[in-house]
Amino acid sequence: MNEPRRARRRLRVTSLGALGAAGLVVGLGLAAQPEATAARKVETMPISDVRPGMRGHAVTVFKGEQTDKFEVEIVDVIHNYLPKQDAVLFRSNDPRMVHSSIVGGMSGSPIFIEGKLVGALSYGWPFNKDALGALTPIGNMHQVGDLPYRPDMLPHPETGGKKARGKRRRGTRAWADTMLGLETSPLPSRRRADDLDASESLVPLSVPMSVSGLGADASRMLGDALGMTPVRGGGRGSAAPSGSAKGQKKGWAGGDSVSVILIDGDSSVAGNGTVTWVNPKGDRLLAFGHSMFDAGPTNVPMGHARVHTIINSYQRSVKVSSPLSIDGLMYQDRQAAIALRTDKRAPMIPVTTKIQGPDPDLPPRTYDNRVSFGVDLTPNLVASILAEALDEAGRDSTEVVFKLHTEIEYESSKGHHELEVNEEVFFSGGLVGRIAGRTRSVLAVLALLDNDFEVAGIKQIRHDITMEYGAPVDEMENVRFVQSTVRAGDLLEVEVTFRNHDGDARTEVFPIRVPDDAAGEEIVVELAAGDLVVPLRPLSDDLDDLITTLTQSYPSRSLVATIYREGEGLATREGLMPALPDSVLETMLDRGATRPSIRLKQMSRRVIPTKSIVVGTHRLKLDVKAPKSFR
Repeated sequence: MNEPRRARRRLRVTSLGALGAAGLVVGLGLAAQPEATAARKVETMPISDVRPGMRGHAVTVFKGEQTDKFEVEIVDVIHNYLPKQDAVLFRSNDPRMVHSSIVGGMSGSPIFIEGKLVGALSYGWPFNKDALGALTPIGNMHQVGDLPYRPDMLPHPETGGKKARGKRRRGTRAWADTMLGLETSPLPSRRRADDLDASESLVPLSVPMSVSGLGADASRMLGDALGMTPVRGGGRGSAAPSGSAKGQKKGWAGGDSVSVILIDGDSSVAGNGTVTWVNPKGDRLLAFGHSMFDAGPTNVPMGHARVHTIINSYQRSVKVSSPLSIDGLMYQDRQAAIALRTDKRAPMIPVTTKIQGPDPDLPPRTYDNRVSFGVDLTPNLVASILAEALDEAGRDSTEVVFKLHTEIEYESSKGHHELEVNEEVFFSGGLVGRIAGRTRSVLAVLALLDNDFEVAGIKQIRHDITMEYGAPVDEMENVRFVQSTVRAGDLLEVEVTFRNHDGDARTEVFPIRVPDDAAGEEIVVELAAGDLVVPLRPLSDDLDDLITTLTQSYPSRSLVATIYREGEGLATREGLMPALPDSVLETMLDRGATRPSIRLKQMSRRVIPTKSIVVGTHRLKLDVKAPKSFR
C-alpha cells in the first residue's frame, strides 16, 4: 500500500478574518475503563403520583465532595411545561438556602418523595427571593439515558476511498462567500438562556463555568460564546493524569458533583452540576435535568468535582467548584438531561502556546492545554486560550506588533497534513485578546471541522506568539490619479500619501495597468491594506482545495490595488471566470440549484509589497477613454 500523502502548507496571512468564533473534531480513540463500584437500584415515582403538599428531600454537595440532604415540599405540577415534559414545582425551607435560594450548580440534584426518586432539581426564576424551583421528571431523563452512544454518528473524517469521495457533507458556514470575498452576514453570537426568556420565566439553572488559568477578558469571551456563567474556580493542573486526583471517589452516587471538562491543563474550564441517577453497574449516569449546550450526541470528558463554597446572589447564587479527575464522557446532551458513561474516554486535542515578549533576553513562557471537541465548541475553546495568551503577552498600554505563527496537524481522507498560519497585527494601545476569535488560525480550525466536505481529525495545535514594541505603520491619508485622462491599456499612475504613526508624511506613486478592453467604461480603483482584501478563488470542491483557498491571502505589509469593472464574472466549482458577456453569464447561471454559482465583479489586481503595515482603504471612480489608435 502507498503511504498516506503528507502535505505541508504554508499560509502567509496577516489579515483578521471576518469569522469568529465558534467547531471541533479528532479521531475517536475510545478505550474501555475499569467498571465503577456497583450502585444500589433506585425506585422511582411517576409524576401521576405526585401531589401538592408532599414532602421529601433533595441531595447535593454544599461543600467538599460529600453529599448532604435538604428538605423540599411539592407546590404543584405544571403539565406539558415543555414538549412532552412536565415541571414539578417545589420549595425548600432549609436554612442553608435562605440567602442563596436555588443555586447554579445544583442542576441535577435528585429529589426523593417517600424514598422514591421523582426527578432532578433543574429550573428556577432569576432574582427569586425564595428557594422555589422546579424539577425535571426522572422518566424524561431516562429517555435520554436510553439513547445509544453512537461515536459513528459524531463528526469524524470521511474515509473509504472512492465510495466516500462521492459524498458531500453540508457545512453550516458560508465558506464560498467568505473565501471569495463577497458580501457576508456576521454569524450571530450564541444566545444565553437569560436572553431567550423574560426574567419572570421559569428557566433552566445556569451551568457555572468553572474557570482557572484564564483572565477575566478571556473568561467572559468564552462565557458569551457558550452561553455559560464564568465562575473563578480551580483546575486539575497540567500534570494531573486522567482518572486520578487527590481525594477522588471510587464510584458515583446521586447528588455527587460532576464536571463536564472543556479545557484541561495549565488552564481549566469545566461546566459543573450534579448527578441525578446512577445505574446499578455504575457505568451510566444522568445529570443536570436540562441540557448543557443542547448538542445532541457528544463525546466530551467528564469527571468528579469538588465544591469550595456557594456565592449568594440576588440574581442567581452559584457553586464555586473545581474538576478533580477525568472519569468518563458525556455522550448525550438533550432537553431533559445530560447522559454520561464511565466505561469510555473521550479524546482531547493538545494545544501548546508559547509566548515571547518584547525583551529577547527573557525566556519565553509555554502553556500546555488540551481541549474537548465539538463542531461549535473547539474553535471557541482554542480562541479563548489564544486570547488569554495575547492578553498576558501585551498588557502594556503602548504600541505593539503582534506576530502569531500557528501549526495545525490534522488527518483528512487524503492523509496527514501540517498547516502553517502566519499573522501580523499592529495594536496602538496594547494587545486585545478578543481579537483572537477573528484570527486566521481560529478560522482554519473552524474550516477544518465545519465545511461541506469532511471533518478533519485535528491532532495537535501549536501557537508561537512574539511581540515587538513599536509602530511600523503607514496609514493611507490621500489617493489621487496623476493623469487627467486615462485610456484603455495605459499605465495609470496613482499617487498615495502615507502618514506614519509619528505624524510624518511621504508620497509614493504606483503604476497600475488599465484593462485593454475597458474603453468606454467607468471603473473603480481601490487601494487597500493587504489584510483587508480576500483573494478571489473558485468554489472549493474538497477539503484540500478549501485549505488551499485559505492560503491565498495577502500580508498586512502590502498594498493591494484593484480595478473593478461594471461587468460581472462567475465563480463555480469548475473554475473562476472573471469576465463574461451578459448573455453568456445568464446562460451559465444554474437556476435550478439551491446553491447557485456566485457572481462577482470583473477585476484586475496588483499586490505591492511594503516595508510597513498598511492601514486604510480608498476608492476612486474613473472614466476610461478609447486608445488613441482607435480615434
